[in-house]
Amino acid sequence: MITESAVVTRREGKLVELELQRDSSCGQCELSKGCGTGALGRLLGHRSKPILIETDHDLKPGDRLQLGLSESALVKASLTIYGLPLLGMVCAGFLATLLTASEGLVVVAAIAGFFAGFKIASFITHSLEDAKFTPYIIDINVNPGPHTRS
Repeated sequence: MITESAVVTRREGKLVELELQRDSSCGQCELSKGCGTGALGRLLGHRSKPILIETDHDLKPGDRLQLGLSESALVKASLTIYGLPLLGMVCAGFLATLLTASEGLVVVAAIAGFFAGFKIASFITHSLEDAKFTPYIIDINVNPGPHTRS
C-alpha cells in the first residue's frame, strides 16, 4: 500500500477537497544540486493539484489525513497513462513503415499515434470511477483549532 499525507482544505456535503503534503527528498539529500528531479522541482515549483474524495467522516478544513492506495491501482494507472501513448506511437510508426518508405511520414504517423494513445488514456482515466483507483482514508488527525488559555 502506498500512503500519503493530506490536509482537508474544503468540504461540500460528502465531498472533501484535500491538498497532498509532499515530502521532497531532493532538498534533503546530498545530490540536491545535481539531481534532475530537484532541478525540475525548482523550475516548475512544487504545486499540487487538490483531489476530491467522497467520505462520511466528519472532516473540517485543517484536519490532517493519511491516505492509502493499493500498489496494483498505481501500476494499472501508470500503464494506462504512460503505456498507451507509447504503444500508440510504436504501432502507428510500425504500420507507417509497412505502408510507406518515406521517413517523414513514419515520424508523423508515430507522433499521431502517440497523441491518439494519449487521448485514449485520457478517456479511460476520466471514465474510471472504480473504488480501487480512489485513495481511501487510513487515519485522521483532527485539527484541534486555536489553543485557548484558561
